[in-house]
Amino acid sequence: MTGVDFFNAVLDASALPFGAFGLALVFLARGIKNWPKGLSVAILTSTIVRSLFELMDHAVANVGATPVLLSVFRNVEVVVAQLPELLMFAYFLYCCGEDYRKSTVMRLEVALASAVIASVSMAQLTGEISTAPDGQAHLGPWVILFLSFDLAMSVVCLAALPWRWKRLAGAQRVMFLAMFVIFFLPTSSIGIVFVELLLVGDLVSRYLAQEEEAARQQARLAVLKMRPHFIHNTLTSIYYLCATDPKAAQQTILDFSRYLQNDFNAIVEEDSVPFTEELEHSRAYLAVEEACHRDQLIVEFDTPVTSFRIPPLTLQPIVENAVKHGLDPDSAPLRVTVVTRATKTGVEVSVADNGSGYTMP
Repeated sequence: MTGVDFFNAVLDASALPFGAFGLALVFLARGIKNWPKGLSVAILTSTIVRSLFELMDHAVANVGATPVLLSVFRNVEVVVAQLPELLMFAYFLYCCGEDYRKSTVMRLEVALASAVIASVSMAQLTGEISTAPDGQAHLGPWVILFLSFDLAMSVVCLAALPWRWKRLAGAQRVMFLAMFVIFFLPTSSIGIVFVELLLVGDLVSRYLAQEEEAARQQARLAVLKMRPHFIHNTLTSIYYLCATDPKAAQQTILDFSRYLQNDFNAIVEEDSVPFTEELEHSRAYLAVEEACHRDQLIVEFDTPVTSFRIPPLTLQPIVENAVKHGLDPDSAPLRVTVVTRATKTGVEVSVADNGSGYTMP
């Protein structure tokens, strides 16, 4: 066994536990949405089977198997070798948002894979693949066709990438590009490891993204739970202000409308927002609360630093919590202060009040 053969054997052996690990992750992460579990299982299973055949090929070649047995074995090996590449190309199309079952380029890949299998089978049957006593392989026309069709499969994979480049995530671009380039190499062992690495990495990234989205949804629901009581009190206060102070009622309606608009925008926002937007949201909320609790709420802002971004619905819920648990008609007026200041590591935002607070259960 040469050094190259030994290296390939090590890669094939390492692909087996990696593929098994990937399969275990697929079955453990059952709740992942928008992820082709069946296709992923088929890809990982095919990589494991292919690695087993590659290892068996090393063993058969070194034990002196008969030419007939070696020919049959390598015919089956060629068929098995096409599966991971075909399935991975289908996965590539899926990641690009295409239906690989109806894709013209996928049908072309299947046709080329069929041509590879047919040509190598004919080469085996006609005896074109033979080994001379000097160890040099003598290749005929069928083998040339086999190599041409195999090269064409790799060319189609690589050519399909630029047209779909923008549809892929950053990490997927690098991995698919590297994998399609590796398909040109004579050895397939590195490509198998890359296939498994891409699938496992994509699974983990999808799982983390889904968990992050679930946490974001829970945070939004928690914020929404704080709204009904406030909305009821605001509408009731506006109702009475309409009779006692129409101008104040109009201003409160404007503040309340501005608050609701900011609230709805923040709920659907997924990225960070400028602090000024969150500050405006808090100002609108506090303006409504001041109208509802005259002489019971005093608000102060000391925010010289505003040129930074924060997650949506960060400041306003804290301010709302201070008002909700700090207001007490039997106590002194509640003073709520919002302060920003620059520090050595960033910006510090603080919300302080002089309320009595509440006792933790």
